[in-house]
Amino acid sequence: MKKIFTSITFSLACLSITAQNQVEVTPKRKCATVQSNVPQQAAFEQWMQSALLKDNQFANSRKVSVVYTIPVIFHIIHSGTVVPARNISQAQVNSQVTILNNDYRHLSTDFSTYVTQSSFTTAAADIQVNFCAANVDPNGNVMVEPGIERVNVATKGWSALPYATPYIESTVKPGTIWDPTKYYNVWILEFGGADASTLGYAQFPTVPSGTAPVTDMVGQGGSASTDGVVIGYKYIGNVGTVSAPYNKGRTLVHETGHWLGLLHIWGDDGTSCSGTDYVTDTPNQAGENYTCPSTAGAVVTDACSASTPGVNYQNFMDYSDDKCMVMFTAGQKARMQAVMANCTRRLSLNTSTVCSGNGINNVGIAEQGLDVEINVYPNPAKGELNVKIDLLNAQDFTISVINPLGQTVKEIKQNQSNGGTVKIDLSDKTSGIYFVTIKCKSGSFSKKIILQ
Repeated sequence: MKKIFTSITFSLACLSITAQNQVEVTPKRKCATVQSNVPQQAAFEQWMQSALLKDNQFANSRKVSVVYTIPVIFHIIHSGTVVPARNISQAQVNSQVTILNNDYRHLSTDFSTYVTQSSFTTAAADIQVNFCAANVDPNGNVMVEPGIERVNVATKGWSALPYATPYIESTVKPGTIWDPTKYYNVWILEFGGADASTLGYAQFPTVPSGTAPVTDMVGQGGSASTDGVVIGYKYIGNVGTVSAPYNKGRTLVHETGHWLGLLHIWGDDGTSCSGTDYVTDTPNQAGENYTCPSTAGAVVTDACSASTPGVNYQNFMDYSDDKCMVMFTAGQKARMQAVMANCTRRLSLNTSTVCSGNGINNVGIAEQGLDVEINVYPNPAKGELNVKIDLLNAQDFTISVINPLGQTVKEIKQNQSNGGTVKIDLSDKTSGIYFVTIKCKSGSFSKKIILQ
């Protein structure tokens, strides 16, 4: 079957984009990468390796990895009732947020099915990045649908859908983007023209000013007016418009990896075994992998990794079908953590408060005040959670358990109490990230937990 490749060129030398394409009739995952010239790419990698080295130099037994929270806004680009499927449901978007959290926190239930090689099991990592649906728009208004902006192209005076990438870059993204220092922008639309087979594409991060030793990289990561990821409306989440083999939300997981500084696992070198993704714990492989082995978890080898454990087709940065894309490695985690700690418009997302309206406070976790002490355990939790509260003065307080979509899944109220230990049964809730919030006259306090 003929493969369709997308080749995109922009005059903006600083713009770095990755795209996923598919074949005619039967979709096949494929990326076309628009990067800076070779010296610029080498400079980026030099900076990345320098950042990783600096991080490792300070590693010791007391080091605690940073857990970052990224607020997401999904811009759903549609044309009213002409093609209703483009205007996907809130449930479909919500399912994607859940998938992002499970996959970036190494909580996917698919992992044990598709990863059987012990070396890959050991290398698999919790990236320690959380995602929450933005609850407040740029004007400070609480959103009716958290994390969703619906944009009818007719109200913008834009050309009719579907859109090719140049139109998306020049018109759609700049015309709808929300402050990329506060929101992770994701556009959902239908691709057209030469890009009709595209699944999605991402913009690489920007190295900040004054980052030694690669100050020559300043400004070359991409424009703020286009920063984010674009995904086809058929490849978001695991309900609604999706269909196999891209029906488990891994397209956005893959593209978010690019947005956080990851390259394709095989290094985009064709089949020469000479390319690299600059990650030491991802095996060298001859090229991209498509589909999944007929036997779940089977070893797959090629000319570059000819023996067990074989190639890591289970990695999110390969091209496998969604069902067997189930892991990042510790080396990939180090790259993404370095980007979140250093890169313009990435680090600032962790201090954004746009999720705070739904009980999620990105700025930090306040666990005690002058007259209140709070402890939430165990964390991670399996079914039952204990919330220990000590209040100096008896008062009313409310304990809420909130998911990343801002939905309260459990709430307990106590009147005129000095606190104590409150047991909360979460055995009926799905595994993933939750936020425990305590509100009383002394203030509002939050704690992130993982439910296994």
